Amino acid sequence: MSGWLLLAIPLGGVGAVVRVLATQLGETRLPGGAPAATGVVNVVGAALLGLVAALGGDPAMLVLGGGLLGGMTTFSTWMVEADEAGRTGPARTALVVVVLPLVLGALAYAAARAVA
Repeated sequence: MSGWLLLAIPLGGVGAVVRVLATQLGETRLPGGAPAATGVVNVVGAALLGLVAALGGDPAMLVLGGGLLGGMTTFSTWMVEADEAGRTGPARTALVVVVLPLVLGALAYAAARAVA
């Protein structure tokens, strides 16, 4: 198992790079900008984590879920973007930035887990 755990570190880095690139693309190409891109990345990450969870507790799957997908998804960026949305616009915008990805992420996780 320790070899698998060492693999989680570079996979986390790869996941973080994917998130940063997706956010940069979203800033210019999505109607909601960076918050929308972060939401999409988190929802996709939740769906992929649902697949990983459905495949069971194999160490490779745990490292994939915790390393790659843990690095790809982000709670801190999501909350900073929600705070920024609340400071620069109506409070309902911040509420949408928090609630929409949360609900869609939970649904994506459950759906992916159910079909795997």
